[in-house]
Amino acid sequence: TDEDMFRSVLLFPNGTTEVTMQAPMSVTLIDDSAAPPVKFAIRPEAVFTTAVGHSSKRTLAGWHVTAPQEVVNHMLELVGGPLEGFKSSL
Repeated sequence: TDEDMFRSVLLFPNGTTEVTMQAPMSVTLIDDSAAPPVKFAIRPEAVFTTAVGHSSKRTLAGWHVTAPQEVVNHMLELVGGPLEGFKSSL
């Protein structure tokens, strides 16, 4: 479910700024059983868990929007606005 996904990306408990993760099972079983942990190259402020749906829905997500088009609009804002002639199919 969405909430399972949000729970899995709760990488940064309060005060944590650095995260490491053990190598995935697919790597350790097939490629390298001694694969070292990997330090994530991501900062807490770069993680945007976003729930889409009714505003009364309880969620672990850090952000909430009511429609998928809002996600598209916000992503476009992050990259400097909509491209000329761009029309979303949502």
